[in-house]
Amino acid sequence: MDERIYVLGATGNIGIKAVQDLLRNNKQVTILVRDPTKAVSLFGENSKLAVVQGDYDDLSPFKNSIKGHDRLMLLVADLRRMCAIKTAFAEIAYAAGVKQIVDISSWTVAAPWRGNFIANAHRSAEENIVAIKNRGTFVALRPSRFMASMFYIDVHTIKKANAIIGTGEGDVPEPWISTNDIGALAAIVLQDPIDMHGDMVYEMVGQMMTSIERAQLLTKVLGREIQYRKVSAQECYANLRYQTGFPHALAYTIANTSTRGDVKTKGLPILLGREPETMEVYLQANKDALL
Repeated sequence: MDERIYVLGATGNIGIKAVQDLLRNNKQVTILVRDPTKAVSLFGENSKLAVVQGDYDDLSPFKNSIKGHDRLMLLVADLRRMCAIKTAFAEIAYAAGVKQIVDISSWTVAAPWRGNFIANAHRSAEENIVAIKNRGTFVALRPSRFMASMFYIDVHTIKKANAIIGTGEGDVPEPWISTNDIGALAAIVLQDPIDMHGDMVYEMVGQMMTSIERAQLLTKVLGREIQYRKVSAQECYANLRYQTGFPHALAYTIANTSTRGDVKTKGLPILLGREPETMEVYLQANKDALL
């Protein structure tokens, strides 16, 4: 009998790619979504796809539909409640017989304990899931900065001021990853033999790029000059808080975070079976959102 794979977070950038790859390989996939009509618009009618309507606040639909599944992709966007939500879903899944959970975590987990709002949310969730008794395997993907973040953070200053802003020096390399690569790797792990990955942790840095280089690339892709402008932490916070609409904890964390000096993950081509997607390819495919 074919394995059945359950996906949480199926209608976001990462989830869409993961589900598309799984369906392309004729895998039996179940997704939990708030809006089934959106799921149909994204994936079409597919005999291999089961759509369950539900959300984080009522676990009943998940409890009633998880039995019989072998694997779970766990993607939760709610940072404030992430630990409680991920833990609850994981406990239910393992108890129902799920043998493998692939968690979309974060590179920030390596930050000092409780020193970072984003890191603490992901780290606490990972620790709780690892501690579940009689659990199956638990694979954590830890991606770095999403290339997609430019479309909900930098978009405002790009459109209004032809600039990207940050608190760091413009010539310091920063770690980036395409959400397509995160979804692709999740789908790969969900299809490989379970014991192949066990309880592995995979950091995901696809490309190192300075802010100046990113501004130059945006200039090339958008056809107009984009500059990098170093600003104070206060100005960065104000942009995130009042232009982007981020809550205080998230805006403060981003404005207060220094570059870690990461390097590109050497093993990504091994895992993906190809080189990671470049920033230029990603921007060319999605540039209309920044015009």
